Amino acid sequence: MSSDPGQHDAPQYYRPGPSTGRYPQYPQNPYPNGWHGGSMPPPSPQQAPAAPANTASGWGPPPAGLGSGPQGRPARPRQVVTALVALIAAAVPFVVTGIGSLFVTVNESLLNDPGIPRGEFDAALAASGMTMAQFGQAVRVMGVVFLVLALVWIALAVAAFLGAAGARIALIVLLVLYGIPLLLIMLIGGQPVFAVLVVGVAAAGVALLFGRPAKEWYAARKLGAASRS
Repeated sequence: MSSDPGQHDAPQYYRPGPSTGRYPQYPQNPYPNGWHGGSMPPPSPQQAPAAPANTASGWGPPPAGLGSGPQGRPARPRQVVTALVALIAAAVPFVVTGIGSLFVTVNESLLNDPGIPRGEFDAALAASGMTMAQFGQAVRVMGVVFLVLALVWIALAVAAFLGAAGARIALIVLLVLYGIPLLLIMLIGGQPVFAVLVVGVAAAGVALLFGRPAKEWYAARKLGAASRS
């Protein structure tokens, strides 16, 4: 290239030629006819293609069956959260009753409290042939049964909340085997409002787990697990 500062022509390059051995050979001249400022230089053949730029809308939707949850898992619908709250709320009274039965002693002084139909209770106790001590033991055993069933119910509700679809079936079985008889017992025992409220809340929670949003969520989790395996 000329070193004369008075010249304003386009820069000139040495033509390629064989190396003399004293200096490395110059590379191939990419502009044998000179460079003109109005034209863009051609891309280098060694240049790697540019990576696709991210758009403002992101990388696009996730694969089918995968949502925006952690590690590609679908987002949990609010119906499943509401079902968990309802199922636990239905079990809390029996947890409290079961724990209380372990520490309460059933005796004459307890039965003399206001609100207990002592005459009817004595007649029923005499008809069954049970003593007061045996009745107290039966109350304690029944309380333990209520406590165990309530804890199993809560465990199944949490499992269904975490995505175990089979836990929904177990909840239906418990609701039919124990919920309906419990409803009848409480109705006969003079607690219709409490019975209908507890069983109704439990049934509503189970129904939410079989609603359309929950069913789609369980199906998406199953599909996602199959695609990751």
